[in-house]
Amino acid sequence: MKRSHIALILVLAVVTAFIFGDFVFISSRSDINASTGVGRACGNVTINEGFCIYPNSDFGRIMADELQARGEEVVILESPTKCEGQFLAVWVEEMNVMYSPFFSRGSIKARFIYSNVGDPAHYLRYKNATDKEKEFIKFIVNKSEVGASGEIIVNDNSKGLMSFMGYQRYLLKQAAATIVNRVQKIALDNIECPNSS
Repeated sequence: MKRSHIALILVLAVVTAFIFGDFVFISSRSDINASTGVGRACGNVTINEGFCIYPNSDFGRIMADELQARGEEVVILESPTKCEGQFLAVWVEEMNVMYSPFFSRGSIKARFIYSNVGDPAHYLRYKNATDKEKEFIKFIVNKSEVGASGEIIVNDNSKGLMSFMGYQRYLLKQAAATIVNRVQKIALDNIECPNSS
């Protein structure tokens, strides 16, 4: 085989690895903004064990991995249905990446809707609403229910050695870890109503 063919094959292999590979060896500077709204009716609150994650997507699976790493049981839902665990719908609103193998900049905006009793009603209302922004922050909860919705924005600058897919996954993992922190805090903060008897 000619040297030019070997060189071309090597170049194609390296380019393929940097586009489709999943690796990051980076130092990163990230700014994370998180806003969460919580709705609840006063009464003793029972937090269901485990989580039901919707949708069954790359981001949903990253959320499941993050929760499992923290000792939670997780079921990934094919559709937003009532479940035995805590319901958590997650999705990426937008992601922007300016990529090079050595310096990359990216931002991601992710959202979530949560129910301590495994009820997808808030998410379904949001999904079918004409005014999605209004429905996103509107809570209709029964006694002992806690509902939440939130938005996570990650802005990142990274340098090192990274693939395009690896860097995107890195951003998704940062958003997922922030959502898990928020949801676990909501569960801990709402086990009992203040001044409940």
